[in-house]
Amino acid sequence: MDFAASTENATGQGYWFALDPNKNNEVILYIKTPPGVLGHDDADTSSPYRNRTISFRFLNWLPEKSVRARKKAKDARDSGDDERAVMLDYRAAVFDDMNQQLLNTITLHHVARSASAAKSKKTTKLSTCELERLRRSRRCAPPILRVEGKRVLLLIPFMPLTRELLEKTIPNIPRTARAGADRGLRYPVVISVQGVNKQYKERQISHTRLLIKREKLRQRTRILMSQVDRKRNNWEKKRMGLHPPASVLKKERELEAVWLKVRRLDREISHQVASETVWFCERNRVKTIYFEDLKAFQSKAGMHAFSWSLSTNLWGKIIEGVRYRRMALGHRYGGVWTVNPAWTSQTCSGCGERGLRTEDMTSFEEKKGGEYFYCPHCSLHIHADVNAARNISAIQTQPSAVLGRTNTECPSLSNSQRMVYNPSTRSPRQRLPRVR
Repeated sequence: MDFAASTENATGQGYWFALDPNKNNEVILYIKTPPGVLGHDDADTSSPYRNRTISFRFLNWLPEKSVRARKKAKDARDSGDDERAVMLDYRAAVFDDMNQQLLNTITLHHVARSASAAKSKKTTKLSTCELERLRRSRRCAPPILRVEGKRVLLLIPFMPLTRELLEKTIPNIPRTARAGADRGLRYPVVISVQGVNKQYKERQISHTRLLIKREKLRQRTRILMSQVDRKRNNWEKKRMGLHPPASVLKKERELEAVWLKVRRLDREISHQVASETVWFCERNRVKTIYFEDLKAFQSKAGMHAFSWSLSTNLWGKIIEGVRYRRMALGHRYGGVWTVNPAWTSQTCSGCGERGLRTEDMTSFEEKKGGEYFYCPHCSLHIHADVNAARNISAIQTQPSAVLGRTNTECPSLSNSQRMVYNPSTRSPRQRLPRVR
């Protein structure tokens, strides 16, 4: 069963951290199980509980990771890569702060217990200054034990860095630029940043090795699902109601293991793409990021492969990862907006006219679903996803306190050529009128 500790002193919900005196950077977690849950009697004197206790041992890898990050930051700074050095310094500061929060929690547990024992025995009271300081200090939240299949995950929530620590690790520079992020099938994220001088900087973020591995595993799941269904149907026809044989159960376990690998790859890809997106925006002083809102998107009939790729897309996880990381960096609400992507892939980011999709940079003939975009009016020839990202960054927005508000204006660079999209009265397939 899952376990979420509330406070260290609640009845039936008690937990206790203790540092292992014999092994460095190892912590023992004691949990007092509630009534009805079996445990074992713990005779260890370092635990305040005597019965119905479950103990876990985990490695505190935060100090080691902090040392590695600072060493890499020094190497990056010596080689002249100051941007990577800033990112690694921030990572080391996060690890140090998390380790200090964990140590503060452990110290508070032991000091509070000693103070309570001294008060009950009416002996000399301990100094209350240390206890009050620890209560006001930054501490980690109660742990959570989550069961996922046959594994048990220990989750310890930590507080983000304070503004003082952020100012020490990240240069306090004004952020005025805006960025647009487009989701594509060739690249998970294509981001375009428009600076103050109206110049664009683009980045096509792709982790090809992980994406190819993920697609191979997806193909494997299709084959295994077909085999499991066929074996199940054959067994039900011959021996209805009987327990399936070991061969069927073995295939089902193999299918479950492959899906577990796919989910792990999904998390890894979303983390890497979100991290690269955030630090690219930090280097270019981005204040607000605009993403596509694809909640109501529906592909056309016959686009089975596209629908399959879109249904397994990590777009939602990537947006949440970007918002979480930017909030940790001090941006209010993450500075993330979702906007209506209508006509952003068909409109020219240079002149606002309709363009064509071409096969490559040297072609001027229209090809449905081409990788590049060509505008016959201003002769702009760029990657189609880059053109869409520029249009998304140019969408006009109104101030709103609602996080993730969807805008309904189609982008253009001049107000005289603005095209308004009204989803309540017009179909996205109809050509929109131009207001001149």
